[in-house]
Amino acid sequence: MKLYMTPLSPNVRRVRVTAAVLQTELEEITLDFTKGEHKQPHYLALNPNGAVPTLVDGDLVLTESRAIMQYLAAKKPESGLLPKDERVYADALRWQFWDAAHFSPQLGTLTFEKIIKPMLGLGEPRQDKIDEACTNIRRFGAVLDQRLEGKEYLVGDALTIGDLTIACSLMYAKQTEAPLGDFSNLQAWFSRISGTAAWKITSPH
Repeated sequence: MKLYMTPLSPNVRRVRVTAAVLQTELEEITLDFTKGEHKQPHYLALNPNGAVPTLVDGDLVLTESRAIMQYLAAKKPESGLLPKDERVYADALRWQFWDAAHFSPQLGTLTFEKIIKPMLGLGEPRQDKIDEACTNIRRFGAVLDQRLEGKEYLVGDALTIGDLTIACSLMYAKQTEAPLGDFSNLQAWFSRISGTAAWKITSPH
């Protein structure tokens, strides 16, 4: 299986960390965004959005990180990343969708304004965007913190794609000074996830 990627992307890290947990080997093909390799015709034929990641497995071309995570995990059901209990399974997917709709976009805005803009010379960070993102991070962070009260993992009693999905959204939380310091349950949970071997070996640094 081939994975078109850039290691700096939280979306890519979701796939890479899932593969690492599963011990699934991927042939990684790094795209240089500064050279516009993600906008070349041969890549747009695979991913019309010009985004990463893209997984190619034989004649299957799959985009969207959370869908790729589910695909990889389904190949190794014994891993438990996709829970066998249908209720726990649905709950894990619920948190993937929650992250995509609510949490990840706010953290992504903070990363764009504070890291990507300076890196690519895209102008000064917009404080209004930063302030709005921080307000929403506090709002949704409180939801996640409450969910994790007394829990080691997000759903059930083991690691799932729900945990990996949201952890990767927090990839740049420290560097961007995301306002999460008041959420002790969230902090403890993220420390557990980021302390795993799979997390460490998928670090871009």
